[in-house]
Amino acid sequence: MKLGLNGSTTDQCNLIEDIEVAKTSGFDLLELRTYKIDAYLEEGGTLPDLKAAFEENGVHPYAINALEFFTLKETEAEEKQMLEEAEKWCTIAAAINCPYIVAVPSLLKGQETREEIIDDAVEGLHKLATIGKKHGVSIAFEFIGVTGFSVSTLALANEIVNRVHDEYVGLVVDTYHFHLGGSTIESVQAVDKEKIFIFHVNDAEAGFNKHELNDSHRIFPGLGTIQLESIGKAFKEIGYNEMISLELFREDYWKMDKNELGKEAYKYMKKIAERMFN
Repeated sequence: MKLGLNGSTTDQCNLIEDIEVAKTSGFDLLELRTYKIDAYLEEGGTLPDLKAAFEENGVHPYAINALEFFTLKETEAEEKQMLEEAEKWCTIAAAINCPYIVAVPSLLKGQETREEIIDDAVEGLHKLATIGKKHGVSIAFEFIGVTGFSVSTLALANEIVNRVHDEYVGLVVDTYHFHLGGSTIESVQAVDKEKIFIFHVNDAEAGFNKHELNDSHRIFPGLGTIQLESIGKAFKEIGYNEMISLELFREDYWKMDKNELGKEAYKYMKKIAERMFN
């Protein structure tokens, strides 16, 4: 089981610092945030130097987060802009040997039916896969459990990915969104383990109802209320044992010393990996 760090967890760091913290803390993988890549390039960094930084530190770039709100585009101009953005991130991913970009669905625009949501997402993922294939980069589709998002459960996301039926398209499973959206343990049984491209393992702060939770309530795994061991058991039973990554958005963590945060993050990820999958 490889352990990954998502750059949102260490938002006090720039991109190069993310790589260094990942190495120092013991992580195998790093998920890159788009805004940190933009900042790195705007400040004069180059993609060959970024690739070299990963290689020198022995950390593997795993995914670029994220192509946001790619579904339910209302105009040709909106769709064109989205596809241009996908081209940009796939080009960058290929240049640094990063295998995935994460694609996030949109909020509902009105009264779209389930079939309309599915058809639109399938069409969009086909277009993204066409771009990804040119660069050897796969598309990791993430359902969002927050109220109002068009694809909010594992079951619906899995149905969409199965309809796309393309080796370049798979799933992001995030335990926080699994919890918020009401995904079921039973829905895991329908998932092909080969289609799980990225697995985010996070916990939810105690003392809040689901409808009160937002990303700021994410917490180190094992410290909150999500039944992570039950989720892990379900994924273990379908044969999944590839990687887990920590994606948090907590301001109090961002105030910590970056290396101390990295060490704490690794400690909790190692513990939860053992509890969920061993």
